[in-house]
Amino acid sequence: MIDLLKKLFEQRQKKITVILLDDSKPDEDNSYRVYPNGLFGMILGISTVFAIFVALVFMLTPLGGLLYSTDDAEIRAQIMDVTEKAIALEDSLRQRDLQLREMKNIIRLSIDTTLAMDQRFDNFFDPNDPFQNSDFINFEQTGSFDRLSQNEVLFSNVSKAAPDFPARYPVQGSLTRGYLPDDEHYGLDIATKNNEPVINIADGSVFNSSWTINNGYVISVQHSEGVVTTYKHLSKLNKKEGDLVLKGDILGEIGNAGVLSTGPHLHFEIWKNGVPQNPEVYLIK
Repeated sequence: MIDLLKKLFEQRQKKITVILLDDSKPDEDNSYRVYPNGLFGMILGISTVFAIFVALVFMLTPLGGLLYSTDDAEIRAQIMDVTEKAIALEDSLRQRDLQLREMKNIIRLSIDTTLAMDQRFDNFFDPNDPFQNSDFINFEQTGSFDRLSQNEVLFSNVSKAAPDFPARYPVQGSLTRGYLPDDEHYGLDIATKNNEPVINIADGSVFNSSWTINNGYVISVQHSEGVVTTYKHLSKLNKKEGDLVLKGDILGEIGNAGVLSTGPHLHFEIWKNGVPQNPEVYLIK
């Protein structure tokens, strides 16, 4: 058979006669005139059509599942996507639990927080007032006494004043996503440029300033009346835990920080007594 194909290939440009002999009928013969090029072309055409037919059968019928299962590939992709979201959610929940614990500690006043202050807080403290003097001693009928520190008096004055709302937006930019609690989006996304300053919206004290994989630098401020504000996706922090801050203070700078960030923007949340609030109710442009 191979010798025949070789001979046909050698004579492919010529017209040849093919004679078929039947051993049982030696007196009869069948001869055919063929063109090898045409013969090879016909074989190639038939092979191509057959290959296309087989491919269509495997693509359009369940037989394709025998070679490659698209369902398995989709399931693997979904598993990878769910795994990545679970890791991100675990990190977010861990950070949220940490923030809630810190909020509870501040509300209960169960920890001794050292508050940092500067000359801007002088108007909160009157050294001529005997009740705000750092040497004031509170005698009780039992004979015991407590010495009130200047920081304690100052923090009391700052925290007892109701937050001044509505306040201006903490950053200049465009609102790209609103408060959507049904989608577990408990704040506002404000798109802006890199290194834009983030402004504190009310007097209070910083109880959390940290870095997270998902949200970059995060800073949270405790205000009076159970109000807490949280600022996420910062690239730089200007305040640390324990700092007393006034309305208008620069808390940090905006950046494209954290794996959940898709561009330079601020994610801003307001919580009251542990319940998320719509920040747009508290803000004014």
